[in-house]
Amino acid sequence: MNSHAQSCWLRLLVCAQLTLLAACAQQPPAPARDVAVSPSLPEMIYRDAARNGAAVYRVDTQRSLVLIHVGRAGVMQNLGHEHVIASQDLDGLVLVSDDPATSRADLRLPLPSLIVDQAEFRILFGLEAEVPASAAEGTTRNMQDKVLESAAYPWLDVGVQFASVHDRPPSFSVSITLHGTSFEYVVPVQLEIRPEQLTAAGRMSVRHSDFGLTPFSAAGGLVRVADEINLEFEIVATRIKMGSE
Repeated sequence: MNSHAQSCWLRLLVCAQLTLLAACAQQPPAPARDVAVSPSLPEMIYRDAARNGAAVYRVDTQRSLVLIHVGRAGVMQNLGHEHVIASQDLDGLVLVSDDPATSRADLRLPLPSLIVDQAEFRILFGLEAEVPASAAEGTTRNMQDKVLESAAYPWLDVGVQFASVHDRPPSFSVSITLHGTSFEYVVPVQLEIRPEQLTAAGRMSVRHSDFGLTPFSAAGGLVRVADEINLEFEIVATRIKMGSE
């Protein structure tokens, strides 16, 4: 590489670093987000099923966790960070009947409360525990405002059908609605059903492009968030008795 080309490359590298630092720079705390009225779960379906002898479970928010691993891409991806985003606010209902075709779950997750790069969750993915607070704040703002647009689309909704309970592990047909777009997946799940408690754990991959989202990028795309997103989840649900009213 001649000296002129080397000089241009160094200027480009410095520019990319400055752009990335600006994107992650500390900003004033985001104003409290007014999450839209929670979408209604189809409780009548579950109530009717309970009357007919089906087991109905309510997701235990305190014991359920969704983790989202977001990678990096681009020619200069080594200047960026991988991120781990967590939700500890999953809510929903699960119906288990003798007929797998009528077994289902309806889940919902509020996007404005997503947690970005908490140390204990980063460690689970083999990443360095700490990232600068300013970087986590910048990532949160970019994700919420520029990618998810969570002020306008504050909820992620999930509909689940038991695709095959006879497989080991069983497969679920999962429909995710995000940013006004729905996409369907088939997901193998480790499932344990007890009289008073249900647990489901698994992992899956989705893409920003599945929902028409554009991953955040800097330096003209030289550093960007990867299109593919990896999710891991552990859901605990407790048997409930739905009244006849």
